[in-house]
Amino acid sequence: MKRFLWAPFLLLLALGAGRAATPSRGGSFDFEVTRSSLVMRDGVRLAVTYWMPGAKFTGERFPVVLEMLPYRKDDDFALRDYPQYAYLARHGIAGARVDIRGTGSSGGALPDREYSDQELADIQTVVGQLAAMPWSNGKVGMQGISWSAFNAIMTAMRNPPHLAGILVAHGSQDLFGNDVHYIDGALHVDVYASEMEIENIVPRSPDYPIDAAYFADRFDRPPWTLTYLRHQRDGSFWEKGRSLQTDYSSVRVPVYAIGALLDGYRDYAIAMLSHLHAPIKVQIGPWNHAYPNDGLPGPDYDFLGNAVAWWQHVLEGKANGACCAPALTVFVRNSVPPGVNLTTTPGSYWAQSRPLAAHWVRWYPQSDARLSRAPGRRAAERLSYRPSAGAGALNWWGETTPDMRSADRNALVFDSVPLAAPMRIAGNPQVRLVVSASAPLADWIVRLEDLRADGSVSFVTGALRNGAQRLSRTQPRDLVAGRQFALGFPLHFTTWTFARGERVRLVISNAQFPMIWATPYAMATTLAIGDGGSRIDLPAVGPNRAPPPVLGSPAPPEENPNGRWLSYRGLTPFSVTDDGNGRFSARETESSSYAIDGRIVTTAQRLTYTVDDAHPALEQVVADAFETVRVNGRFIRLTSLMRIDSDARFFYANVTRRIYENERLLRTRVWREAIPRDHQ
Repeated sequence: MKRFLWAPFLLLLALGAGRAATPSRGGSFDFEVTRSSLVMRDGVRLAVTYWMPGAKFTGERFPVVLEMLPYRKDDDFALRDYPQYAYLARHGIAGARVDIRGTGSSGGALPDREYSDQELADIQTVVGQLAAMPWSNGKVGMQGISWSAFNAIMTAMRNPPHLAGILVAHGSQDLFGNDVHYIDGALHVDVYASEMEIENIVPRSPDYPIDAAYFADRFDRPPWTLTYLRHQRDGSFWEKGRSLQTDYSSVRVPVYAIGALLDGYRDYAIAMLSHLHAPIKVQIGPWNHAYPNDGLPGPDYDFLGNAVAWWQHVLEGKANGACCAPALTVFVRNSVPPGVNLTTTPGSYWAQSRPLAAHWVRWYPQSDARLSRAPGRRAAERLSYRPSAGAGALNWWGETTPDMRSADRNALVFDSVPLAAPMRIAGNPQVRLVVSASAPLADWIVRLEDLRADGSVSFVTGALRNGAQRLSRTQPRDLVAGRQFALGFPLHFTTWTFARGERVRLVISNAQFPMIWATPYAMATTLAIGDGGSRIDLPAVGPNRAPPPVLGSPAPPEENPNGRWLSYRGLTPFSVTDDGNGRFSARETESSSYAIDGRIVTTAQRLTYTVDDAHPALEQVVADAFETVRVNGRFIRLTSLMRIDSDARFFYANVTRRIYENERLLRTRVWREAIPRDHQ
């Protein structure tokens, strides 16, 4: 993901819309912003924006930091990019921001997927061209969050000449299981699919030509969602040269990796710390899908200052200690109350010279709904499957969450006794479930929660397993009705402090609506408890005896003087309704409007999910999106309506695109496809 959900950053900009720009702290270079293009080997021109420091003496050369994305650099991302690259440029580091081919202001045809072979080949060409620029010192770094973290890692796996290091936030080591299409191996559809569907068909900035090339290269290109629905199991489509976990040894350049406790991609940073042989430092904060200087909930820190120090060391050879001690900086949370609008997280940053050392504390679910340190007597707990279970609590394994008591209905819930002393954990809890199902397909969802003294329940972490993938993600197999088997898997990385008097809660379910697409069969599952083998191991850590890290406070951003946010409404928490007959709907929306270089752009998304407890196979998501552009007396409007339905055998995908100019319909394009379900 690549997600667009950098909501805290946009919200701050929206609140400050119309204010005079506040200069960033530090830096002694003036800079110039210029637009140009880079020519690929097949002649396609990729649009590039440079933030170029002004030379202080004849022949002065600068290192270059590259970010390459499909997110439009001359439209909405012009407001995100400017503060970052202005800061780097003021410190003598050139920035190069490139739209991948077929997107934004670049030429060529839209690729058929994210991280295509063509995209990764183009990046290597761009790295070589930037290193050869007359103003370049020959060293290039790649920096990025989400999509550009993913492709920076993939490029580092290829080790092109002149790539000297990467700085990545919210990346992935496992493209099938740790991305937004199949979370932990189960189908997931969210606002990102809708965002990319509409963004991919917007004409080229800044003139927005609507001609034969536009229709061939963008509007008529197939929706990416159809591609991902055709690849419902792991394999070469996901792994080939893209999933770092297949070859950690391939990365040989220094890595600065950032994760966050409320981000769905946080595991990659710990995995890299544990497996890379290259120099690495990892920082994990308490926020969501954002950079450390603008994440919510805080506390934030001076990411841009830390980034400059990193690049000065990696790209200029300055002995400033930026690489790589401490190896791990991690925010260890205290007990955090539930709530979707938290702005600050109680806890503190720890600095570690190596991965956290934990001692494992084992807990067993018991037949009386207790969670105990002793195994207890053997028994089996039966759970009737309800596809609506967990309704509305989570969009993915992250973000702030509401009180989980409502989500915990229709699940197996096990609570410990009140703790006599605090228990602090840091790491990936490990789960082993001994289970069976009466149907050929079932998912098992596990959540670790904190039952607080006031009765409220906070989400700590979770994970799931698709039962068909119990032996292999590349060769899933039907379950045998009634046959017991063991599922062992880690929950996602977390830190938490269970305070004295609070209870550890273990929740086990077969659905997480609407985060995960429901399995299609009415059924019941069983969980073997007591000495039957089901358990959870928590990575407990002792007190921190190291001095706190020095991270600094975020600098005020230097805003883009040519644009401003006119309005912004971030992704709303799920609104869930129940018709009283077991049919549930969940809705989420987002919208924004901004002015950039004399044009006004407005965009909005609305997603509605529906599931029926009596008919699990009949699930649906409808994603309605539009984008409008007012430019040079023209009014361009693009709409996309994407609908995915399912029955027991197929997913039915329907996508309808339309483009209007001055309210005249120019073209409609429709895709309809029935795609067989493959153990999803």
